[in-house]
Amino acid sequence: METARKIERVDCPNCGKRLFDKEEGAYGFTREKCRVCKSVWRVDLANNKFSLIAGKAVQRR
Repeated sequence: METARKIERVDCPNCGKRLFDKEEGAYGFTREKCRVCKSVWRVDLANNKFSLIAGKAVQRR
C-alpha cells in the first residue's frame, strides 16, 4: 500500500479562490478556468507559474 502524498491547494492569482488541488511531485502544464472571475490560466505544475490566457487581469465586480 502506498502512503498518502502531500496535497497542495492551488488558488487563482486574480481572485484568490481555489482552482484545484495537486499532489506533491506533479509536473507538466494544465489549463484551468476560475469559476469566480472567469479567467483562464496556464499553470506550470512544477514551478507554480501562472500565465493568463483569457480574461481580465483584475477581478470582475
